[in-house]
Amino acid sequence: MHGRTLRRFIADLGYQVHSPASVFGRTRLDDGLDDEDWLPVIGAKGWVVFGRDQNILKREMELQALLDARIHMFLFPGDVPRPQIIELVQFNLAKICALASARQPNVYWLHLDGVISYEQRVATLRRRRR
Repeated sequence: MHGRTLRRFIADLGYQVHSPASVFGRTRLDDGLDDEDWLPVIGAKGWVVFGRDQNILKREMELQALLDARIHMFLFPGDVPRPQIIELVQFNLAKICALASARQPNVYWLHLDGVISYEQRVATLRRRRR
């Protein structure tokens, strides 16, 4: 989650929002919480995850934890400032809700021109390499 700004924005729309600290406690976060530890908890609850960590898809243990947890993860471009994060969520909110409600876990990237699935992104990257 990207700070209070995004949490407040989503909560103001009427959605229930959980921060890592509210779920796991500040002490546990300060001690360090690996993706392999928190992903199963979030997945079991069926919650949606917003984040910037593109590397979760590159590290084998984290990727496997993500797949096993059956998470709906929506990623922001790493260099996007907070005001644009709100804009990305606002612009794509209907699609985010539809994808999360479909119970087909996946990783998606949020852009102003829409939501791009993991499969679409991989296909685009392959085409560019040719």
